Amino acid sequence: MIYRRLGKTGIEVSEISLGVYSVTGMYGDVAPEKAMKILRLARDLGINLFDTADVYGRGYGEEILRKTFGDDVREMVIATKVGYDIYTQDKGLQRRYDPRYIMYAAKKSCERIGKRPIDILQIHNPPLETLRSPQLYRLLRDLVDRGLAEHVGIALGPEKHVLSEALEAIEHGEVEAIQFIYNALEQRPGREIAMRASEKGLGILVRVPHAGGILSERIDRKGFEKLGDHRSLRDRDWLEWAFNLYDSMKPYLKGYSATPGQNSIRFILSSIPVSSVVVIATSEDELREYAEASDKGPLDPVAVRRIIELYEEAETRWAGKWLS
Repeated sequence: MIYRRLGKTGIEVSEISLGVYSVTGMYGDVAPEKAMKILRLARDLGINLFDTADVYGRGYGEEILRKTFGDDVREMVIATKVGYDIYTQDKGLQRRYDPRYIMYAAKKSCERIGKRPIDILQIHNPPLETLRSPQLYRLLRDLVDRGLAEHVGIALGPEKHVLSEALEAIEHGEVEAIQFIYNALEQRPGREIAMRASEKGLGILVRVPHAGGILSERIDRKGFEKLGDHRSLRDRDWLEWAFNLYDSMKPYLKGYSATPGQNSIRFILSSIPVSSVVVIATSEDELREYAEASDKGPLDPVAVRRIIELYEEAETRWAGKWLS
């Protein structure tokens, strides 16, 4: 496993990290015993960064880390997220970013994980109006000053104005890390975000490296129709566009003594200044495959350029209709 610096935080993180989301039942059912085996294997493979959130299983995605690792969790790099009110059951799942709530949620996350301060505490999916409020950045400072977080950041969500949100967050010195979607089929706006964030010295976490399973070839066109998780909500026109684009990319994302899933991770590691790629794995074999991408080195620069060109050509041809 290769390790990279997480921006100016000084933390060394594995360039492959595990999204705990994948073992909380939100990406297919994973029994607790199996989930704990996957988490332990991640550590054994050299993964030291675990990305989770309080909303994953309403606390389960944090609790399982303490249950699996006990006091050893303090030796790992834990990134969690707060911003969804998981405590007010009668109002449904709503986003809340007021200081009183965020402070309370951060304390509860520390308790569930068994670690204080949390290495990286991220505000979860804040909209642009929240990111434009000075109150948010005072809150981030307070989280650090009160010993709830060692470092703080923003995890960008499924909004329509992700680039505007990112550029706003990046301009504030309190923000030390930023997380967003980026992969060969969803290169924009992630590429620009990564370049701007790198210039500011932010740690960069990328999620959804396989575009829901398209790039790892664990799912085909018909497979999306059978899914029972959030991936089934993908726009069908975008899916057709993405599968067609992947067909043209396959010659550049196959071979090199690596699997398509490994090469799609290597593309990310080779094309933007990322600190760590957050992978989703629901089995030990899947996790082992993705973790081994780190040892295979950069993707061929010619292949990287061609994948970027194919994406840009396809985006222009479709006028960005299904890309936000």
